[in-house]
Amino acid sequence: MRLVLVVCCALALALSFACDSSGEGGREVLITQTEDGCTPESVDVTTGEKLELTAKNETGDIYELEGENGTQLDEVIVPEGKTRSVGFTVPDEAGTYEVKCYQPGGVTTIIKLEARLAPNAP
Repeated sequence: MRLVLVVCCALALALSFACDSSGEGGREVLITQTEDGCTPESVDVTTGEKLELTAKNETGDIYELEGENGTQLDEVIVPEGKTRSVGFTVPDEAGTYEVKCYQPGGVTTIIKLEARLAPNAP
């Protein structure tokens, strides 16, 4: 019984760190996917900020989101007419982070996450 309790506590601790690093539960950024591409084209963020990227596909085709040019965001597939969310934590370094929003074989939009230093950053 004691072993089960230790394993459960360790698993809960590991999951809390995994959720924390994903950005899940942060500020929602709504991304709208239409036949003409994705909006918004840029978002002001702060370093270390947790975001919940919510992509709403208003088309009759599949759209995808993924990190571009070194931005660490795994591919998210958004079926036609559906909405999908993914957590993202802005890196601790100020700069521009890119998210590619695209229809495979079709229109592509690069969404720029413009990160400035958090107010309490050194």
